[in-house]
Amino acid sequence: WLKLSAREPASRSRPRRPSVESAAAFAAQRRTPVSAMQFTPQQLTGGPKYHHHTRIGNWSEDQELEEIRLKDFLAQKEAGGLKVTAKQQQLEECLQREELSGSPDGALKFGMKVMLFNQQSRGFLSVNPYDQVMKQCEAYMCTTSGRSDPSVRNVFHVLRVDEADGFEDDVVHYGQIVRLGVAPFGSRMQKPSYVHSEMVTAMAAAKFSRHQEVTALAEASGETKWQLLYPDVNNRFEMEGEPVPAGSPVCLRHVQTGSFLASDEIPYDNIFGREMEVHCFAYFSLNKTQNLTSEKKGDITGDYALRKHGLPNIWTVRTETHDGQS
Repeated sequence: WLKLSAREPASRSRPRRPSVESAAAFAAQRRTPVSAMQFTPQQLTGGPKYHHHTRIGNWSEDQELEEIRLKDFLAQKEAGGLKVTAKQQQLEECLQREELSGSPDGALKFGMKVMLFNQQSRGFLSVNPYDQVMKQCEAYMCTTSGRSDPSVRNVFHVLRVDEADGFEDDVVHYGQIVRLGVAPFGSRMQKPSYVHSEMVTAMAAAKFSRHQEVTALAEASGETKWQLLYPDVNNRFEMEGEPVPAGSPVCLRHVQTGSFLASDEIPYDNIFGREMEVHCFAYFSLNKTQNLTSEKKGDITGDYALRKHGLPNIWTVRTETHDGQS
């Protein structure tokens, strides 16, 4: 026994003391609260395969949570608070059918309900009451829409600005000052609005093109006055004061700024889908017109506009009997 004991090492292997880092980690694990675990091991293992009908884990809490969500959904559906229901109501308000005025004699008259079709964007001038703009009063964005059906958002009333404008009849003449009004409709648009534009500023400009902004303003101000001009600049002077035929192309000139109503193929997405932006800008041709030579001969004066308008400035006045397509 003495020989065997002598062969053994003098110092037996002693258990190692835990280091300071491992002791701190163990203490941190002990301090971690058990309530931090939000799912049972069965739910963590099974994932979406387990349901509260399986009666494992927190099945009672899951069932109660699903019932609460269903009650909230039904309550929002009845109150019209769902996004799908709200958008459907907005579309129903804005797409209510409206009747156009007939023009049996072929002349455009005041008080008529017409539509304005742009030759460039191939859309009709429309108002979106759910796209408001910050102005001195209520204002709504204007776009051109591909919907050809007459509705409350794309039918405009041709209104007379001044009864003593030099014309005795109720027919609209080239160069006569008019307003384009929209009747109130829906829950947002409570007052009649008029097509409006103003000079470009840091706070007022078209969203994408940065030209003059065009809106529907709920106030008949000086910035809502327009002139219907003959589209051909070579014959515009001779056609001044002549009656405007229904279904004919015209140019709409803003009286206060001198710019022209236009719409180009600039996408503008809203609740109605993809529409096109409306703004004011003079899309004149860039070719030479020999103005100085004609002035030297005495054919024209310096105030003649001889540059042709582009298609973004050309609008067709559509009535019930004259759609301008034929």
